[in-house]
Amino acid sequence: MDKFKSIEAKAKAGLSFEEVFASPEYQNMLLSMLETTAKIAGYRRNTKLRVNIINDSDGDCPAYTNGETVHINVGCQFAERLKKSYNLYNLFVVGLLAHEEGHILWTDFAKFNQANEAIKSGYIPLGDDLYDYDEEIENYSEYDEMLANEKIGRIYLLNYFHNILNLIEDIYVNAKQSSKFAGNYRKGIAVGNALIYEESPSIAEMAEMGLSKAVIYSNALVSKLKAKDVYYGTPEAEEEYSGTVNYIVSEIATMIMATPEKRVLACNLIICHLWKFIEEDIQNLKDKYDDEDSSDSESSKSPLSPEQEKEIEEEIAQIMSGLQGQTEDTKDTSAIAQPSAVQKNDKSLDDEKSSLTEEEHEAMRKALAACLCDGSSSAGTVTSEDYTAEDVDFNSILNGLAHNKAVDISENAIEKELNDDIRGDYGIADSSSGATINRFRSIPASNKKYYEHIANSIKPIANAMVKEVRRIIKCENLTETRKNRIGIVGKKLTTNKLYRPDYKVWEDREKPKKIIDMAISVRVDESGSMYGDRIDTARVSCVLLKTVADELGIPIEIIGDTEDEIVELYPYCTYESTDGNDKYRLVSMTDRWGNRDGYAIRFCYKRLKRRKEKHKLLIIISDGMPAADNYVGEAANNDLRVLTRQIKRDGTAVIAFGFGSDAQSLSSIYGKSFVCYEDLSKVPKAFAKVLKEQILRNL
Repeated sequence: MDKFKSIEAKAKAGLSFEEVFASPEYQNMLLSMLETTAKIAGYRRNTKLRVNIINDSDGDCPAYTNGETVHINVGCQFAERLKKSYNLYNLFVVGLLAHEEGHILWTDFAKFNQANEAIKSGYIPLGDDLYDYDEEIENYSEYDEMLANEKIGRIYLLNYFHNILNLIEDIYVNAKQSSKFAGNYRKGIAVGNALIYEESPSIAEMAEMGLSKAVIYSNALVSKLKAKDVYYGTPEAEEEYSGTVNYIVSEIATMIMATPEKRVLACNLIICHLWKFIEEDIQNLKDKYDDEDSSDSESSKSPLSPEQEKEIEEEIAQIMSGLQGQTEDTKDTSAIAQPSAVQKNDKSLDDEKSSLTEEEHEAMRKALAACLCDGSSSAGTVTSEDYTAEDVDFNSILNGLAHNKAVDISENAIEKELNDDIRGDYGIADSSSGATINRFRSIPASNKKYYEHIANSIKPIANAMVKEVRRIIKCENLTETRKNRIGIVGKKLTTNKLYRPDYKVWEDREKPKKIIDMAISVRVDESGSMYGDRIDTARVSCVLLKTVADELGIPIEIIGDTEDEIVELYPYCTYESTDGNDKYRLVSMTDRWGNRDGYAIRFCYKRLKRRKEKHKLLIIISDGMPAADNYVGEAANNDLRVLTRQIKRDGTAVIAFGFGSDAQSLSSIYGKSFVCYEDLSKVPKAFAKVLKEQILRNL
């Protein structure tokens, strides 16, 4: 097992990003989190929630939901720099899950869509409420008139309003989820907020990039609300933008955590306060497309051609693409929650910043400490230790994946060795059609249940035998006390000898000499004639042998065989197996077709002979003579006689067990090594007795 632990450790260190985050195990962990938190929140929809992991490097959207399934694209490039730290990236993914679940739980999409439809129809959503909120609100009438009479203005405002409402709704659901759930949900949302904050250019850089001022102000507002700070970049940018940003935040902060209607009003307030910048964008578009009849108040129809209208929409979409942390469009109208997730920031694709240095990693942790939303409109705090603490659930996933990978590595090595051992000289028992190895990788749940049933039935026999063998070994290893030993080899201090100047003041016992130094190979005939009680008895006997051998630390290999045109070998238990499933593989033993005994026995002995143990035992289980293509009758019987004598001459003990009355004929082949049992109920105890005798004889 020490060797396997080493393989497991290397496997864990070498787990690829896809092996972890695109694995069914990881998806199931997220699904469990989703179902548990939704239940806590009081989710009552009849539709079952689901999680779908996508690994698409070309996808711009890291996550979205349709109201029932949360889709998470772990291949999205947005958080590429976090992928160096699996634990940190896991928190980012959990934050995406929390965010999308937040839309399912808390977003009122009926109100959301009503507001967008109002803009599309040419009037301010909840305009009367906005007017009542502040009768002196600046630019209200301009906003209202633009919607009613300006086609290009309406297209712009529809896009701008929709994106701002998305962003505010995202802030709302993140805050709601953070206040409702602690732990990794809260941390994950903080990771997302911090990443957006760090990946976004400064306000000064946005201005240099030529972004619309309406977009720049919106980015500053979102940063202030999500991360409690704005990265202005220069004192000049801070002086120009901070006053308006702080004022708007103070106006809308309390509205975000209120009702859906209040969040719609918050969007309207933002538009009114930023009207002069919005109007600049609209005027630029109007100048470009010369909307001559836009002043016609009797009709909102545009003289623009469909091609021009499409061009305008594309140009406005390009303007809006500068919004940092914006969400994907809602695709349906009202029935279910719709896609909403952070879009990719092109800056994250910079090759020089595609992975975290140690300094960047530490800087990210420090940034996270200041970016956790506490359920209100402002950010809370979290210590960096919260991010370095071990995530039990996620690390159990890593350990499980590493174990499975190590098992695959080990099983691949086992299968390679088994297939290598097929090659060689098998005498007249060789099959012209060849041979194949059938090693079962997956273990059905039914196998485990059946094994437990068998194990419980043979437990008294196994326990009694193991106890007796250990008692005998202990008795035979009792030795005399050796006195006057020096400290290097002595074990017990003799206090009445402390005066001795030669330091021989210790005593010990002679080193025990009786140990079990044995390896066992079991060949099981799985021919068709072994059906019914015979194969059942073989199966129970092998479970007994495996149980006793494991308890006493004896390496054991159990291989079944049959022939259906080619020799088929079934290594149920192997010497090198590390996955702990060999005992469950045993119950797959069954009656099949013919039996080419000489081939199977040679194969088992070849592997047993290589063992380093001093004593070797080959057990043969069969119910009759060989019966295979061109391997039958006296020639086959004589081949087995010669083979058995050769194995014995090499110093390996051979015991052949025959099941049923027709197995008596095997005595002519195996001679004194043969034991036949017609009463199959006595076989397990007989196996235990014979094995005990062999062990004690070879101590």
